[in-house]
Amino acid sequence: MNFLTPTTTTQVSVSNKLIGAIMGRSGVRINQVRQESNADIKISRQEPGVEDRIITISGTPEQIQNAQFLLQMCVKKYGDQM
Repeated sequence: MNFLTPTTTTQVSVSNKLIGAIMGRSGVRINQVRQESNADIKISRQEPGVEDRIITISGTPEQIQNAQFLLQMCVKKYGDQM
């Protein structure tokens, strides 16, 4: 039998100041995180007067955990450059 692995969704709030560390130039980093984690990752648009952006991550628990780890590594590695 083929059982489908359940997918879930989680949201993470990230400061506008750090979103560039996650996105990378032309979206290179976020696309790499999507590819490596196999998670569906969406980043909210910047809203006037709002200091944070919402990152929505969907996938299996393992995909979500991997995506969160990779996003944290992007902030740790590139966050000082923002």
